[in-house]
Amino acid sequence: MVLDNVTLVLHRPSSAENIGAVARVMRNFGLRRLVIVAPPAWGGAARSGAARTGGEDVLLRARRTARKAAVLLEGAAVVPDLAAALGGSTWACGTSSRAVEGRPRLSPRDLAAEAGRRSLAGPVSLVFGEERRGLSDAELTLCQAVCSIPTHEAYDSMNLAQAAAVLAYELALAGGAEPPQPPAGEPARHATVEALFSRLAGLLAQSGYLNPQNPEAVLAEWRQLLARAEPTQREVELVTAGLRALGRRLGEPGPR
Repeated sequence: MVLDNVTLVLHRPSSAENIGAVARVMRNFGLRRLVIVAPPAWGGAARSGAARTGGEDVLLRARRTARKAAVLLEGAAVVPDLAAALGGSTWACGTSSRAVEGRPRLSPRDLAAEAGRRSLAGPVSLVFGEERRGLSDAELTLCQAVCSIPTHEAYDSMNLAQAAAVLAYELALAGGAEPPQPPAGEPARHATVEALFSRLAGLLAQSGYLNPQNPEAVLAEWRQLLARAEPTQREVELVTAGLRALGRRLGEPGPR
């Protein structure tokens, strides 16, 4: 396990206390990389009436909860959307109590083993959804796998910081295991795969292959295919270059 290659991504968290508690959990188990996808409200004025933004106000309160782990919040990246949060990742796993078609469903222990293997080759991300609704299907589509924490059926929803603690503990356990073999070749980064998918979607639409009333139905299956293939960075760049050349030959109206 290369802990410096493991990033926790909080997608639009609403509670300053939860953010601070996640930072404490990370410090407990040796994790140092945190990315926060800012909720829309963070761009407005602070509720406290102070001369700062809502996001600055939330992070200030989160630092008080984090206590000695506040340094992690000071170094956290705040980004506008999940695609930006995952841009440099080579593999991402979302957290959800739901199964998602076409995505492997991992237990916390399986997740730790897989993240450990992949962290030897490049950056990986664990994504936690907002407290009220979790991650949507569209957001989980950007992840290569889904992790579900087994809970009692009478109450299957976990607090954000508690869920982070369970996975951080499993990562720490996996870090002491015998090192697994890393994936062969440099894994493709999320941003590169998304550029390929955008180019592919544009060509498929231009050719009339997609149903214009519901293009996402087929595109979701193409996403699953790309995820299962686990192409290297070089392979994705080769395919993207080929699609770009094909688009020029077909008179594609503009870059995607």
